[in-house]
Amino acid sequence: MNDFLIPVFVCAILFLGLPWIVFHYVTKWKQAGTITREDENLLDDLYRTARMLEDRLMTVERIIAADNPDYRPHSAQRPEPGPYDPSRRN
Repeated sequence: MNDFLIPVFVCAILFLGLPWIVFHYVTKWKQAGTITREDENLLDDLYRTARMLEDRLMTVERIIAADNPDYRPHSAQRPEPGPYDPSRRN
């Protein structure tokens, strides 16, 4: 009896179980492959917040540089990024 059940289970796993798992996750990956409008808005908000924080940091560095002539701001070492265009999305 065991000699009959083992090959049946192996065939069921190979020909039914594994393809079902593969197709299940392929469809999940296709559904999750796109970014939602909510995610785009969140990324835009995060970008704006990062730009505001960078502007604040540059202001603080200018104030410190005015008070201390030996201070070298770190932002002077970074290149200035170009303007952000939210319409240029994939």
